[in-house]
Formats: sequence, structure tokens, C-alpha cells
Amino acid sequence: MARNNGAVKVRRMVDADLTRVNEIDKLLFGENRVRTWPFSFETYWDIYGPGVNFVAEIGGKIVGFIAGNILAQERSQSILDLMHTIGRTSRYPKIGWIDMIGILPEFQSKQIGRSLVEAFHQECKSQGAPMRGTVAGGDTQLASFLEKLGFRKWETTIYEKE
Repeated sequence: MARNNGAVKVRRMVDADLTRVNEIDKLLFGENRVRTWPFSFETYWDIYGPGVNFVAEIGGKIVGFIAGNILAQERSQSILDLMHTIGRTSRYPKIGWIDMIGILPEFQSKQIGRSLVEAFHQECKSQGAPMRGTVAGGDTQLASFLEKLGFRKWETTIYEKE
């Protein structure tokens, strides 16, 4: 699947893109990285491997990426999917999870993130899966981005004790 939004071309990520995606990701450590993703793309890839991943190109140069997966609904997390509303009354067998997004700083706020999320969303829709993203508490940058794209915040917070 390739989408072209003006000068931005979004396409599936391939192994040959990994070096460039890692370069972009390394540039985002520090002030330009959202708090939700404190780990590197390289670490993500080593753990999860290929999933539902796209890159955004301008003039043939990769300027951003999105990484995630569409997975079977986990029974241990089923309570999260049972938060019914009038428009959402049944469980989904699969969920599309956005795990990471990275865009070169000079290309941020230019609709590239929106194009990447839309490509991911189309893949989720083709598999009958809703699209979700997790945001760390206090990560206003990522929360604001997702809200602008029509994501709704759930009123559920997960606590953990070891």
C-alpha cells in the first residue's frame, strides 16, 4: 500500500529502510522525543520485528516512520475492550496498536504524521481492527497529536505494583 499526499509518499517499510529509520530515531532522542517512547527504534525492531510499519518520503528521502502491530485481543486486557458505548457495543478480535512514530524535526507539523497514521488506520480497517495508541501520563505532545487526529482518550488508568 502506497499513499501519496502531495509531496509526501507513504509506503510500507522494508528491511532496506531500517538504517535510515534508526538514524531518524536517534536524532529524536532528547527534547524532540515524546515521553511515551523512551526506547530506540532499533530496540523495538529487535523485540517485535516487522509488523505494520510505514515510512514517509519526500523527494525519495525518508523523513518519518510509524511502527505498530495488529494483534489478537489479549484476554488479560479484555476489560479494556469491554468499556461499551452506544457506538461500540462489541469486542474486537484484533486491535491495531501504534507503537512508535518518528518524524525529522524539520518536517514536523507538516501533515506527515497525519499521513502515516492514516496509512496505519487503513491497514487496521482492512483487518477489521480499531486503532489504538498508548500515551504515558504527562506526555502532552503525543496526547495532543492523537487528539488532533480524532483519537478519544479513555477514562481508564492502569496501575501496577511489583
